Amino acid sequence: MAVLNFDIKTVTLPNGEEAKAVFLTGSIDASTNQAFEGRLSDILSSGTHNVLLVLTSVKYINSTGLGTIVKCVDTFREKGGDIKLVGVPTKVIALFEMLGLLALFETHDTIEAAVASFSKGKEQKASAAPAVKFPIQFKHPVTGMGLNVSQPGRFKDPRSGDYFNVDNNGTIEFYEMTKVKMVEAKLPCDIEFSTGLMSLASSLARRLKLPGDVAAKVERGIDEACSMIRKHASDANEVCNVLMVGDQDKMHIGFVNYGNALNIRSDDPALKALENSMDEVKHQVLPTRGFLLTMTKRFR
Repeated sequence: MAVLNFDIKTVTLPNGEEAKAVFLTGSIDASTNQAFEGRLSDILSSGTHNVLLVLTSVKYINSTGLGTIVKCVDTFREKGGDIKLVGVPTKVIALFEMLGLLALFETHDTIEAAVASFSKGKEQKASAAPAVKFPIQFKHPVTGMGLNVSQPGRFKDPRSGDYFNVDNNGTIEFYEMTKVKMVEAKLPCDIEFSTGLMSLASSLARRLKLPGDVAAKVERGIDEACSMIRKHASDANEVCNVLMVGDQDKMHIGFVNYGNALNIRSDDPALKALENSMDEVKHQVLPTRGFLLTMTKRFR
């Protein structure tokens, strides 16, 4: 069973208010999620509306944990406060990026930077004027039920339990965390590991009920990506964290690396070749450190 330990300290914000720095060690998953949400709820109930969530020592977050973080951030913001993330591990940043969640959170490298940011938040919010006329009405993309929002922000659909974001331009993005399935592996870059990864991808594809031709293209993309990684790896100790994330609409395969295995040019022929199998291929330098190669296959 996973373990999640808490170390909670009081910090003073620039305006003199107190906030809590919550240092987490362990994993946020189905077995620890209740305790995690309970601690944050206790902090809010005690009258503290601002939290620095320090994730430096968090080894794993599953879809349940991600959904809870989104939920808690929304709850604190509804009360006029905020939760800011500090020291987010590279592979967690990569997961946020793959799921499109990174824009929902404010992340900082250090506690000092996070504390200082509280003095800037209100100024930024005050200067942001909506570009479209609110309220706006729209339908849930899956249930078809009507929704109405009066201003930009992050919301929860009370019927489906899904979270969604509406920006100043009226762009709407849903986050159906309960439907996300994830697989994670850590593998050496200099060996043949594509067969094992393709087997994992095949298992995930069956859970997602992917059509056979789509699953085959995902496997081909994995095989080609693994060949490219082995070619560029220059150190026998170099490793890749591999993340496979899927929902009812798409499947993401992400490779995270800190060395040379993914330190490749944007015009690398092998990178371009991946686009023959996958609908979207993105290679980027992560805001913390390292590289992320994301391949996406849509099937709806």
